[in-house]
Amino acid sequence: MMDRMYTMLLLNFITPFVMMYVGSIFKKHPVKDRTTQNGYNTPLSRKSQAHWDYAQSIAPDIFLSIGRFACAFELVFNLFLFFCRVPIDTALTAGTATGLLFLTGGFYKTEQKLKQKFKSE
Repeated sequence: MMDRMYTMLLLNFITPFVMMYVGSIFKKHPVKDRTTQNGYNTPLSRKSQAHWDYAQSIAPDIFLSIGRFACAFELVFNLFLFFCRVPIDTALTAGTATGLLFLTGGFYKTEQKLKQKFKSE
């Protein structure tokens, strides 16, 4: 029974997989039109067409690389939680928080690169 509950730890991989999936989709099909609600869409990326184009060119690679790292991290982290027999609700909360930190890191890194590139504007 307890081992079946630990299969729920697979839920901790949702955020890394979504980051990698979205990154690969936007890498293959970059969004050209900034008036749509698609693509890497933040106030800074919509500031100009140059901002938009640069954001669409860097965001997929950033999200792919952070998603891969997050997946590897979650694997090690979840194995640790499993072998330490951490209660499942605590393990899911920790995994979700970790995934959200990586997701936030993807946005932060992309915004920092945009600010660096267009710091004179």
